[in-house]
Amino acid sequence: MQPERLVRSGSYSLLGSAFAAFAALALTALVSNGMGAHGTGVFFQAVAFFTIASQIARLGTNSSIVKMTSEQHAFGRVGETWRTVVIGVVPVLAVSVIGALLIDSHAHELALWLGSPGERANLEQLLREMAPFIAPAAVLAVLHTATRMMRGVLAFTVLQSVLLPLSRLVVVAIAVTIAWGALGAIRVWFAVIPLWLAVTVAMLARPLLLDWRQRHLAQEPMRVAARRFWVFSGSRAVGGACETALEWSDVLIVAALGSPAEAGIYAVATRTLRAGQVVDRAMRLAVSPTISQMLALSQLGAARSLHTSVTRAMILCNWPYYLILATMGPAVLSVFGPGFEDASPVLVILAAAMMVSSAAGMLQSILLQGGKSSWQMYNKALAVALSVGLNLLLVPVLGILGAAITWAGVILLDTALASWQVHHKMGVTLAPGALVLAMAVPSAVFGGGGAVLRLGFGSSLPALLVGVAGLALVYALVLWLLRQRLGIDGLWAEIPVIGRRSRVPAPLPARGEVERRPA
Repeated sequence: MQPERLVRSGSYSLLGSAFAAFAALALTALVSNGMGAHGTGVFFQAVAFFTIASQIARLGTNSSIVKMTSEQHAFGRVGETWRTVVIGVVPVLAVSVIGALLIDSHAHELALWLGSPGERANLEQLLREMAPFIAPAAVLAVLHTATRMMRGVLAFTVLQSVLLPLSRLVVVAIAVTIAWGALGAIRVWFAVIPLWLAVTVAMLARPLLLDWRQRHLAQEPMRVAARRFWVFSGSRAVGGACETALEWSDVLIVAALGSPAEAGIYAVATRTLRAGQVVDRAMRLAVSPTISQMLALSQLGAARSLHTSVTRAMILCNWPYYLILATMGPAVLSVFGPGFEDASPVLVILAAAMMVSSAAGMLQSILLQGGKSSWQMYNKALAVALSVGLNLLLVPVLGILGAAITWAGVILLDTALASWQVHHKMGVTLAPGALVLAMAVPSAVFGGGGAVLRLGFGSSLPALLVGVAGLALVYALVLWLLRQRLGIDGLWAEIPVIGRRSRVPAPLPARGEVERRPA
């Protein structure tokens, strides 16, 4: 794959991530309004378990494929990408099949452990029905990453961020309309996976075949490549499993220790919050290959500059959303139906934590693409242990507020550890002076403006819509007036330069070949 210009990749990723976030919010609103808090809890409990199982089965291969393929591009190596994909897919398929068989055979025990007394029979049935889809989902996730590296960000974005969530939104809308209930909705949510797996395989067939035909040019024996792949993926598999557990285990714990209704309210709040990570995801998708090349070539200065530029963009784009959630939470949650406004304190706590995380930059991508997956693994393992322990301690006492406090504490701990490692151990620092004004502007406009809006007009949906529109106009004007001081003029001008220079460099001399230098 010839790397695309970073600015174009970022645009594709941003648009795709925005659509995926919109589709996720629309799906959440559809389920919550159609099924109420109880049905929403059942739906997201199933989604949580399926996501944890299928993501664990990926074995951390996604980051390994990005890292190894980016290195192949950086050093001009051909004939190696096809086997990188094979090295990743075959073990994932085997492990996911075994995992699905274990889930099917132990569905009764899992339902007793995860389900509240009145829901265990339905949960057992649902676990057996979801088991056949775990292997296709795990393989699909790996092949989506291969599509990103071999077909480009646009193809990857269309497949993963547009077509897959859109198809799920459509089929769940049909299920809700004809009153199939939560179980019917989750069944059709699974059912689209084999379709997109077949489409993805068809899209990869040609580039994989072309790369396979150049296999005689490979510079690294396959056994060496496989060992290097899995040394990186081994720790990444644990780290990735911990990341997924962090994202979804609290929903399962709330459902098990509380009720499906509480889990539904909490899931709606957390899904609403995660829509604010649109820019984070888009920038990581676009920048990760470039960061990997920079770190592989020891271009720390360029990596620092890119890290600061991306972080500034993340703050300017993300903080307004989080501040609106914190100040106008009840109005936002009213979109999802009656009863969900009870989660507004959860939004305040989580929004504050996510603002801190966003201001720290793309730490996880730098750790992974810098080959420090073992560091991330230890970070995530500690975070999961803290999350499970605090949730078990606080949820029975404080309910969903206890889950929110736990999540915020875990995010802050994980961010602090990763920041120290990236800034002080890897040398990819941020320029704090470039971020202060970027933090101040959204804080004043959406933090102060949102508070005035809440005090003056209440937290109703009309006040939210009109007020946010007005604040957005003010924000756009301030950004325009301060565009030079905020670096907006130079932001995208800087990134295309890096993108243009991230074309594949001239290949290194082959083994045994002496590089000719001018006298």
